[in-house]
Amino acid sequence: MTLLRSTLRGTIIRHLSYTSRLRQAVKQFNEPPRINQVGIQYLSEDLHLKVFPRVPSTSYLNHPYPQLLDEARFQLERNGLLGKKTQLLEPINISNFPQLVGNNTLDEHFYKVGAHASEPYRSMCHDFLKQSLPPRPKAWEFKSGWTRYAPNEPPQPVPYPLEDALVFDVETQYKRSPFAVMAVCASEKAWYGWVSPALLEASPDASYEHLIPMNCLHNDKLILGYNVSYDRARVLDEYNIKQSQAFYLDGMALHVATSGITSQQRPRWMKHKKNKRKLQELMNEEDSTDTAAETAAIFSSMKTDFTDMQEEIDSDLIDDPWLSKGSTNSLANVAEFHCGIKLQKETRDIFETLETSEIIDSFNDLMDYCAMDVDATFAVIKHLFPRYESKIPHPISFSVLRHMGTLFLPTTKKWDEYVSTAERIYQDNREQVSDILKSRADELIQFAVQHDESLKPDWETDPWLKQLDWTIKEARIKKDGTPYKKQSFLIGYPNWYRELFKMVELSDGTKEKQLNITVRTRITPLLLRLKWEGEPLIWTDSQGWCFKVPYNDDRIAEFEAKNYNQARLSEEDLEKFLPELQDLGQSYVLFKVPHPGGPKKRCTSVMSKSYLKYFDNGVLSSHYEYAKEILGLNSMASYWMGNRNRIMDQFVIYQDPENKKNQFFQTPEQQSSNPDMGIIIPKFVTMGTITRRATENTWLTASNAKADRIGSELKSLIEAPKGYVFVGADVDSEELWIASLIGDSKYLVHGGCPLGWMTLEGEKNEGTDLHLKTAEILGISRNDAKVFNYGRIYGAGEKFAGTLLKQCNPTLSDAEASKMANELYTRTKGSRGKFLYRNDYNKPEVSALYGEEAPKNGLLLYYGGTESIVFNALEEIAGNPEPRTPVLGAGITDALSVGNLNSNNSYLTSRINWTIQSSGVDYLHLLIMSMDYLTKLYKVDARLLLTVHDEVRYLVHEDDKFKIALLLQISNLWTRAMFSEQLSITEVPQSVAFFLEVDVDKYLRKDVNASCVTPSNLEAKAPGESLTILQLLEKCGHGDILKLDPEYVKQFNKNYEDIKFEPRPTILNSNTGKSDMKARIKRIELEGSEDPDLWRILRRQCFDLMKTAYYETLENNVNKTFKQKLKQKLKQKLVTATRAPKDTQDDTSSMNNTELKYISKYTKRATTATTTATAASSTTTASARSTTPTTTKTRPSAPLLSMISAMSISAMRRKIKVGLSLPEEAKPAPNVKRRYVSEQFQDDMAPTISLNKILTEQSNQMLGNSRRPSRIIA
Repeated sequence: MTLLRSTLRGTIIRHLSYTSRLRQAVKQFNEPPRINQVGIQYLSEDLHLKVFPRVPSTSYLNHPYPQLLDEARFQLERNGLLGKKTQLLEPINISNFPQLVGNNTLDEHFYKVGAHASEPYRSMCHDFLKQSLPPRPKAWEFKSGWTRYAPNEPPQPVPYPLEDALVFDVETQYKRSPFAVMAVCASEKAWYGWVSPALLEASPDASYEHLIPMNCLHNDKLILGYNVSYDRARVLDEYNIKQSQAFYLDGMALHVATSGITSQQRPRWMKHKKNKRKLQELMNEEDSTDTAAETAAIFSSMKTDFTDMQEEIDSDLIDDPWLSKGSTNSLANVAEFHCGIKLQKETRDIFETLETSEIIDSFNDLMDYCAMDVDATFAVIKHLFPRYESKIPHPISFSVLRHMGTLFLPTTKKWDEYVSTAERIYQDNREQVSDILKSRADELIQFAVQHDESLKPDWETDPWLKQLDWTIKEARIKKDGTPYKKQSFLIGYPNWYRELFKMVELSDGTKEKQLNITVRTRITPLLLRLKWEGEPLIWTDSQGWCFKVPYNDDRIAEFEAKNYNQARLSEEDLEKFLPELQDLGQSYVLFKVPHPGGPKKRCTSVMSKSYLKYFDNGVLSSHYEYAKEILGLNSMASYWMGNRNRIMDQFVIYQDPENKKNQFFQTPEQQSSNPDMGIIIPKFVTMGTITRRATENTWLTASNAKADRIGSELKSLIEAPKGYVFVGADVDSEELWIASLIGDSKYLVHGGCPLGWMTLEGEKNEGTDLHLKTAEILGISRNDAKVFNYGRIYGAGEKFAGTLLKQCNPTLSDAEASKMANELYTRTKGSRGKFLYRNDYNKPEVSALYGEEAPKNGLLLYYGGTESIVFNALEEIAGNPEPRTPVLGAGITDALSVGNLNSNNSYLTSRINWTIQSSGVDYLHLLIMSMDYLTKLYKVDARLLLTVHDEVRYLVHEDDKFKIALLLQISNLWTRAMFSEQLSITEVPQSVAFFLEVDVDKYLRKDVNASCVTPSNLEAKAPGESLTILQLLEKCGHGDILKLDPEYVKQFNKNYEDIKFEPRPTILNSNTGKSDMKARIKRIELEGSEDPDLWRILRRQCFDLMKTAYYETLENNVNKTFKQKLKQKLKQKLVTATRAPKDTQDDTSSMNNTELKYISKYTKRATTATTTATAASSTTTASARSTTPTTTKTRPSAPLLSMISAMSISAMRRKIKVGLSLPEEAKPAPNVKRRYVSEQFQDDMAPTISLNKILTEQSNQMLGNSRRPSRIIA
């Protein structure tokens, strides 16, 4: 190791000189760029001081731990990155850059921003949830509009609910109209019921277009609900260009964030719930029986015994404890899980009716049903909100929910045209495909149509047609030879043709059978005579689509070389196909048609768009030319086919020109300028996954417009009203940067780890681009390599990479794909070694450094890869008993907490994915709340329109479009800085400080230059504008646009002065002692090692340093505790300091020299700070060792005797021997094993060993232990 380091010393010196040359080369800049020790350019000096006011602009030049920096440079050098060309740009400065709230730290800034924005809603929530709801009304008034039901008062009509904190639920007659027919809400004072005027009209022509007034457009309202975005879409006040003052707090979002389960856990949970339900049914049956005999008879007939069922449930909870810690998301399941409330949902079925009269007849029952949901929602949120605040405590995380819960999408009446056009073209497309397939089917049954057997195809020798059922349905004949009057459908036709007819309901309500054949119909590939590799396709139930190949060693080897897998047929299929596989003396072998999902899956549809490429390269072919045309038509219709129902179900409200139904604008001018405007309230769940990502089933998954996809221009239908534009941006490689920053934080420098360096400065031309490196390893395109990199960061393993690799390159064999995947993971994640074993947790130095952070069955570490340190850090977070995101400290759902999982099913991939994605959610939340603060500071007319994971879009008045774009850049810089600060690096690289571009556009689209021309839209959209930070600064006078009156800013900031902020420790990289840091550095060095032998050496050295750190901490605690104890005694006995009790001298005579010496020593230091530096420790210990013990006992002075008079000598001795009342976890473990270090490591470890030796001897002396080993290592 020493030789290796020496070899690199010259290289490092060369790089230092290279950095110097770089700095000389940028003299043409107005100011010298700030470049760190690994070549990463930081913010300009002025901007740095605005973002980190307490951090001098030159502090980055003096790394706090040079050894750590050396290790970073060593790893970069080893991976060919150190000294490579980096991007150097003119340092960016922004005039009038806003100061942080408090002008202190980003942590304080965002805490105060979040705390201020949380009010008054957080206080309203606390106050409301302390109360109970009044009793529900026994009867409901059948009157349109709102009716108030207060206890001991008659029902009273009101225009809207009067209180400001409410729990709310609506119901719709959804098959008839998306508008609400009734609603119920409750406050602490009263219940409210709302009835649609359509119910009172009770006519077929009644208008359902009535929205519910809540008086929240200009008044602060807290509205609780369950999946509350559905209810919000029916609230009148939300249909306005201005954001309402309502805070919609979603109980479902709270549940998902605290007790939600993953999609992988869902099947297991559903099975467990089913077993519990069966057990409950057994118990109910037992309770309902009258006699023991009846009970025994019932139980004897049951297949599953009560005891067995109970044992299975108990076993489930032992194997998977999380089953009792989470649930799925329906209100019924959540209310039962958290509150034991069992909701009866049968009444809900009445809302399926199309008849208004049925709703009216059951009016009171339906209002009760709605009120019970309100009751349950209140109980659920009352239970969950304290847990949410404990698990996700940062005020930013709460305050952002208001903005994410009030999103809206402006559109125009072009929406209706879009839907009708896309549907018409889609139906034409389907009809075209159907006509081709019907004509092909009709060709084959002309013999039946014309009653001419000579037209019957020779199906018995045709490899496709003989797979069809040619059994003819004969007419039923009476004994007298006459046919029955009622005959089967299509007599005289083959069964395969008859089965194509399905019952269809016509527009007049009647039903008839019609021929229904599509590309998804099972026999379609047979009718089209499709071939794979030139061989006819064969359908098998057990293996899906296959093709047969003559049995020949060379032929078989040829197909196996192409990675085809032989079909393993079921017994039924084997019996069925055996004659065909042994035909006329020729044997055949069946091969499976490959499935995109891997060899274990069966191909059930070769007509999907996934197989279009096989048509293009000739692997899939047909006897007919129109087969490829059909596949193309199907691909064209695929987007609309998969999304039409969701798109057609969008709830669009158009502006009422008379302002009776709604009012979108505040002024008549704006209203007249936008007569065709519509608004869509998206069904947005603010925390819809366990990572707290938002979910929505249409807009968050909408693809970009494609020229060959019907309806794919969906997003461009969202159009800014006249006078307004959309301003937004995407965070570049957000989650990849977060992962790399976690790695960089271990070195306390941006670009310190190879992944971090490549993320910040990777260049394709220099061969340092992350995706290009992966592409080179795997032999794939750079674009395909991105999927591998992001999948790996999210915790996907080698198996995933191998499967994905075969999709990119189907010619690879399983072994080749596995080998390449292994090489990729070895070079990136690295190898794995056991760092901690089970018995290591008994060692005090381990428990002192790791506490409860590592799993008790040991700790595995990656080492030797470019990303090893990143994955070790991610697994360290994910493996924590209470994992929290590094920046906002959000906790994981209970169902994924380590304590609720077992080692056989730890869901590690899900937990690593949570670490990254939940941190990405923190990023989005910080960005949104930063914009909220800045738009208020600069009084900008803007509101949040939509968020899509790493993307934000704002609606802003056209006059402010450049200002809001610049504020968006500032918000991004603040957010990056907050992440860096919380990960102990108070710098921001200029390359990621700003969005690459900010888009200014009239339409919602990914690319401002996209024409959005599709088969359903032939009119190109006008281009928008995309601005870099430099272009934006040019348009904003380099920051002049941000100039504010200092007095106004002073008054504005007074809003934040009374908010108390207490600095919090960082989640990662908390402050440590010098020796503790040495141990951490040694572990980082270990993670970077490639050689297993070096790994073992470094592991031993790491343990030695951990032991040193432990004893240093031990001495610090001893000094501190003893000093505190003696100071306390001194204060208590000050009045008697001049007199000593008579029996004191007799008592102290029993004390030994060591005890008296320590009492004397610490008495003298009782009023001074304890010094525990290594040098002082060494001196003290050396002095102690040089003192030869004698039989003469030194006696303490009278004042000292007075101080200790109240403490018995046995108690004093006991305190000395056990470490002076140290906390339990800081006490040394008994029988700590020590062994000597071999001489070959003495040079490398000399400083460590000497300190360790001194501290060990001092501790032994203090603890009354005569053992004083010299060089020790664990």
